[in-house]
Amino acid sequence: MESRAIINTENIITTKELFTRIKRLEQELNYHCSDEYSKELKALEILERNVEAAATVSTFEPGSDLVRDSYLEEYKKAVQTLPGTANTGKVRFRPVDFGGITYWLRQ
Repeated sequence: MESRAIINTENIITTKELFTRIKRLEQELNYHCSDEYSKELKALEILERNVEAAATVSTFEPGSDLVRDSYLEEYKKAVQTLPGTANTGKVRFRPVDFGGITYWLRQ
């Protein structure tokens, strides 16, 4: 299973993508050492701890979105247009730091 690098310039990161990428990097580092993979893994492990600190028990079940601060209003508008999401005013977000950039974890 191929996974792409996760960096803090992305508008949306799902928690499923995050956990999948961490596992992939750990596997890759078991076979060969790479400074690039090591740096990314370290950054993603910090993000993972920040997500876990902000998350509720149900957050990880379906996988949650991490939305970049600069994209949050656009994200909220887009979500409101999806069928069955008319009550997005009840959706809560909690801040999570990713390398100095604020992301909002959808609860």
